[in-house]
Amino acid sequence: MSSTASTIELAALQALQTTEQIQLLDVVDALRAHGLSEFTALPQLIVCGDQSSGKSSVLEAISGVPFPRKDNLCTRFATEVILRRASIAGIAVSL
Repeated sequence: MSSTASTIELAALQALQTTEQIQLLDVVDALRAHGLSEFTALPQLIVCGDQSSGKSSVLEAISGVPFPRKDNLCTRFATEVILRRASIAGIAVSL
């Protein structure tokens, strides 16, 4: 991929999220951290479907984080994925 194409893609990705959107997500994160989601609906995406219908694949495509897959074995646990832009790439996992 040429550097021009990379620059165009980066600019397009950065244009997807404005400063106002980042601030709004910060507020939603703070409200969720204080437990307000117990009392009011905060924005979220829920992926549901039949067994082997591709739910883990959807989450993997959105997050870039691989989910376990094996024949006759599915992801049998609730998963919360929080995606935020940052200057440093990182992954935190907790159980």
